Amino acid sequence: MCFYIGIEDLAANALIEILSKSDQTFVTYKALEQYGQKVVQVLDQQGDKAVLILSRESTIAMFRNYSDIFEEKQDVNEPGITLRSGVTKDKLIEKFRGYLAWDVLLAFVNEESIKELGVA
Repeated sequence: MCFYIGIEDLAANALIEILSKSDQTFVTYKALEQYGQKVVQVLDQQGDKAVLILSRESTIAMFRNYSDIFEEKQDVNEPGITLRSGVTKDKLIEKFRGYLAWDVLLAFVNEESIKELGVA
């Protein structure tokens, strides 16, 4: 099976994991890409294929479609994605994890994947 992982799912799941271990609400694009590559690698090891959709166009669409949740931020000279004020881990789980395929969810919460975020 082939899974297509959009930046909104990747960002939401990265921020869920970050919030599980800290009070930080920001993830750099660089850490997000490394996390996504590890998620794809974990899925590949399980016999599944996955494609990350991380284009600038998809990023712009994410900020437009989920403007109530995400915003772009420059933090210590490194751009990334932050949560809007009032967005909680529970809201992210409810909105972004309810429909995920089990294999993809397991790859998102895999400890090797989470290490790429620098919070494991």
